[in-house]
Amino acid sequence: MRDIADIKLTAVAPYPATNASVRSRLLKWIERLEPGSAHVVLGGADPFGLAARRLRIPTDGPLLLLRNAAKLSRGSIEARILSAGRPGVYDVDDGLPWDNGGLHGLGAWYKRPWPRSLIALRAASAADRVIAGNEVLADWATQWCADVVIIPTCVESSQYVAKTSYELSATPRIGWMGSPATESYLNDIAPALAEVHRRTGARLTLVSGHGKTPRSIAQFTDRISWSPAVQSCEPGSWDIGIMPLRDGVYERAKCSFKLLQYAAVGLPMVGSPVGMNAEVLKLFDGLAATTTAEWTESIVAILNEPVSRRAGRGQRAKTQVERLYSYDRWEPSWRTAVGLQ
Repeated sequence: MRDIADIKLTAVAPYPATNASVRSRLLKWIERLEPGSAHVVLGGADPFGLAARRLRIPTDGPLLLLRNAAKLSRGSIEARILSAGRPGVYDVDDGLPWDNGGLHGLGAWYKRPWPRSLIALRAASAADRVIAGNEVLADWATQWCADVVIIPTCVESSQYVAKTSYELSATPRIGWMGSPATESYLNDIAPALAEVHRRTGARLTLVSGHGKTPRSIAQFTDRISWSPAVQSCEPGSWDIGIMPLRDGVYERAKCSFKLLQYAAVGLPMVGSPVGMNAEVLKLFDGLAATTTAEWTESIVAILNEPVSRRAGRGQRAKTQVERLYSYDRWEPSWRTAVGLQ
């Protein structure tokens, strides 16, 4: 570790740098700081948070915790390190406050004895300030912390290869980008995707981590392993980006990152109007879909639109994401929130 006197911010996150939340809500901000002024502790192969437990926090230095410090925790480690920060700042960007190990499709054996919901409650209670990714999370956080600020997840459009042509691909491409843990949402709209494939020949491009494509969509799906290069270049070749969600307490707290990424390349989109998605879809001129019929007709409608209409949707999305969800737009707020100004 560098000389502790040189560190202006100590930051802790539970996942490696490949995780979307770690990249977008922590590392992209750290890149904007003076080199060497932040000490970042990332987890991944550290389920007990041993590195965070041994952490030395500078006297009177700010501490930023993203989500949780360890998988196998009941909140005591998170409360301890947040109490040591000056200020101790807790950043929550997903449905952790409701993730008790019993949620449909999100259960895991270790979440029952070590519920994420308990970690979130204890972390928010110990924090001097909570940064919430959206209004749903902010409403929850105000029950446990007196100082809550909303800073949405941001994207850097310049780091994506923008879409340049809105002519349909020879085989129309529907795209989805995420993690294996969230691929189950694609199962929910599998009948709609199958019907779109039958009517138009469109195929789904699934960008995710290592795993097996859900059987319900495998026949018309092409899987690509995620990498930073793929994330930057692949979406611009699609015709539509999709973000299905269930209407549950966990999903209502999501920060619409997929839609923000689609907008960064100027991609027309269809999504479930759940939580923040409802507002974002309106801003980005996307279509909202809930039922199988709505998903089918919304995707087919965009595929059948005149080229100029698809281009208009994509360009409006790109303009709005650059105006409302850029790092430049939110940097002063973030620096203030974490105690750097």
